[in-house]
Amino acid sequence: PISQAEVWGWGAARRALFRCKDMIDVSLLKSDPRREGIGKAAWQLEDTLRDRLVKYYPSNYKARELHFQAAQADLEYNRALILMLIITAFETPHWCDTSNNFFTWVSSEERCRIDGVPQAEILLSNVPYLPPGWTLIIECVILFIIGRKLLLERMLQVRYFKPMGVEYHNLKVIRFGLAILAFNAIDIIVFLMFRPPFRFAFVARTGFLAMLPPVRRLGHCVISVTSEFVSIAVFYVGTVVFFAWIFVTIFDDIEGSYYGDSVNKGLDTFSNSLNTMFIAGSTDDFVGCLLPSYTTYRQSGLLWLLFLVIVHVLLLNLVLDTLVAAYTKYSEEAEEEITEEKVYGILRAFKTVSRATGQKIVTKATFMDFCKEYSKSPMVRPVSEETAEIMFNSMDVDNSEELEKDEFFSICGVIQYDFWTVKRNSPVETAFPALWNNEVFCRFRNAVHSGDFDNFMNYVLLVNLLLVVSETVYDLNGWKEAVFMENLELVFSFVYVTEVGLTLCIYSWAEYWSSRSNQFDFMTTWCLLASSIMDELADTGGMDVKRYMNILRLLRLLRVLKQLKRLEAVQFMMQTVTKLLMASQDILILLGVVVFFFATMSTQLWGGILYESNPDLQESEYKEKDFFVLNFNDVLMSFAVWVVSLLCEYMAPFAEAVQKSSKIPGSWLVFLLFYIVGVSIIFELVKAFTIEVFVELHKQRNVKEEEFKALTEIEESVSKKGESFHYRVVGDMSLHEKVVAALNEMQHELEEDEDEEEEKEA
Repeated sequence: PISQAEVWGWGAARRALFRCKDMIDVSLLKSDPRREGIGKAAWQLEDTLRDRLVKYYPSNYKARELHFQAAQADLEYNRALILMLIITAFETPHWCDTSNNFFTWVSSEERCRIDGVPQAEILLSNVPYLPPGWTLIIECVILFIIGRKLLLERMLQVRYFKPMGVEYHNLKVIRFGLAILAFNAIDIIVFLMFRPPFRFAFVARTGFLAMLPPVRRLGHCVISVTSEFVSIAVFYVGTVVFFAWIFVTIFDDIEGSYYGDSVNKGLDTFSNSLNTMFIAGSTDDFVGCLLPSYTTYRQSGLLWLLFLVIVHVLLLNLVLDTLVAAYTKYSEEAEEEITEEKVYGILRAFKTVSRATGQKIVTKATFMDFCKEYSKSPMVRPVSEETAEIMFNSMDVDNSEELEKDEFFSICGVIQYDFWTVKRNSPVETAFPALWNNEVFCRFRNAVHSGDFDNFMNYVLLVNLLLVVSETVYDLNGWKEAVFMENLELVFSFVYVTEVGLTLCIYSWAEYWSSRSNQFDFMTTWCLLASSIMDELADTGGMDVKRYMNILRLLRLLRVLKQLKRLEAVQFMMQTVTKLLMASQDILILLGVVVFFFATMSTQLWGGILYESNPDLQESEYKEKDFFVLNFNDVLMSFAVWVVSLLCEYMAPFAEAVQKSSKIPGSWLVFLLFYIVGVSIIFELVKAFTIEVFVELHKQRNVKEEEFKALTEIEESVSKKGESFHYRVVGDMSLHEKVVAALNEMQHELEEDEDEEEEKEA
């Protein structure tokens, strides 16, 4: 007899057999092996370049089609998160009136009122608030998009990757996302039924942001450096406690006054002394902490000096040094591992193509099909047929019309470029040949090509600068402008329009628009002309449009600063700033998620409690310094408070104000939590990251960047046809350098792997 457990076991085996049939049999019997192989290789390369390192992929093309759906859903998920951030900034705070006018637009002043408090004391961000009903509808749409993305990823993982023993999508992360999705849905239902003045949506929204790959990646980094941070933090806390005990022992029973305050202000009890030592050791406000005791008893200055040297000079700097060392170690190990896996990933993509075509090289036709298949994924930048041909020519070093393994590895470099060719000359060449070949026009063409015309316009811009400066001086001093100055803005605007027109008589529109500086000049030129004409002819309601459009004119003057790019130091700083911004995206996203969490949570906790006539704030430092504009009445106002706290490290007046006015006991400890997590760890990691990137860039300061030699040959061949060849770096070119360096180091290891595979095949 067969037990029930055995029956269930046979059923599970049968279902597994059908999954294998779906993955293998259908793939082998009903599909094109070459198409599947190229699709699989494109999938491998896509994931390799996006730091998703997977060794095995399903051969069934249906898996790739499901991947396309999941990838598109992921893009929609990112857009949904942006929309979520927008509605978070503009939604009605829940301490305000959310019961009435549920779908009606009402001014923020009318919605957010406090009984008995003048409206002038309730300081808001002055942005229009979305009606609560519309906010919930948008929130439900966002939840649907997020849920669809999670379910598609789960389907791809369970149906195709899990049977292979491969983790393509982390099921734990998916379950976490579905859990907070359900939590957010319950929160919406509770709000619709009871309209409480508090919602937990900020927890779910932070959870959705925490699921972003950069946040999860850097979360491991934070965990790895936390152990190093804890050792310093324990010593720091011990020092603060020790000196707090010393100061309270000395000053607890001392009487006297200092300008109306007690001599032992902040040192009369152990808790006050502990707070004083923490503020003095963690912020730049230590002068106010030591003044009463130091003014009365100068000998205490030695004790303060010892404390400040230990904490400010040694411990706080040691925290940064420790985080820099820990982060550098973590990033080097992670980078080495990822780069090595990238080499293997590109090699696997090459071998997959080779197996699919039955050749040990990649022909041009195969490469074109590969790029076409690669471009199908919504997660990558599409590669046009023209770009694919340019990429192949730049990779084919020996001009053999075939890519060998070593040549194929350069794909991680050329794919970071954006290539395009355009017709160089203006339609004037063919439409008006007599004008084009005219002697005067030829001289003008030569001036444009040589840059002399551009230099002439730079002098015109300098004259325009003098006009802008003189107008500003006249405006600030209330002087009446001279008659000849009244229409000069219009004259210069027409001069700039003429410059654009003359340039387009030499270059085609596509050639002109290929330059970012030309795009900026074109937009500002027409904006300046429109503003000048509107100021002359139209009624602007008393607003001086020219004053604001002068800002655009000044921005256009930045074109003159292009001449500074010839200086090596300026080039280095511009490259450093650019690369630093590109490299720091992940760490800034993590910092933004942390600030978002505290901003949304504090709006729920303390919205509407900080205003001038609040009796709980009497005799508080918050009121003495008139910090009322720094409040938690809506998300944008809360965001400003946490940015200030981030830059000032710890703001004691905020914690004191919340402690006195909040009805939630101990909620002021949120500021201490932010200081530990946001300031001491995350923000210090940002500094550590900046230092590490700058040091690495400084090492490569005198190393010239090598471009693909074939690009010069392509440019020459294209120019013979009367066209211009343009390319622009749109990705991280350091990836190519790292992969090439790792490839050279791993060459022997790769050769051994190939020998082993050849033996297995034999």
